[in-house]
Amino acid sequence: MRRSFLKIAFAIWVIVWIFFISRELFIKGNLNDYRILLSRPLEGKRSYVTGDRLYEFLTFCRDRTPQGATYAFAGVADGSIEKRRAVYYLYPRLENSKPDFIFVYDRAGMGENGCAGFAALDESRYILKKAR
Repeated sequence: MRRSFLKIAFAIWVIVWIFFISRELFIKGNLNDYRILLSRPLEGKRSYVTGDRLYEFLTFCRDRTPQGATYAFAGVADGSIEKRRAVYYLYPRLENSKPDFIFVYDRAGMGENGCAGFAALDESRYILKKAR
């Protein structure tokens, strides 16, 4: 009795697993995304998931600011998936209301009182440093 129950439970589990995999790949149309992700290295996967342009900027910010620095974002909407990915990727730098740096993404010529230019990736993506 117990053996037949385990066989039935395992068969149901396999059927449910196959359903979820097929739904993800075929019904939702993610087969191409998975194919692309399989062919890329780790940094390429992060870039594809985050978006090449934002990922390039996050890498730029991570490489140029000190590890314990605090930051604020300008140009990325609060609560957006891009903001959540940025917070995850920039850790251990923490977002703060009184930051050391302001990361400006896609806001050309944005001026901020009490800030000086720190580093620029291009004319619309750059880092401002807060004056203390």
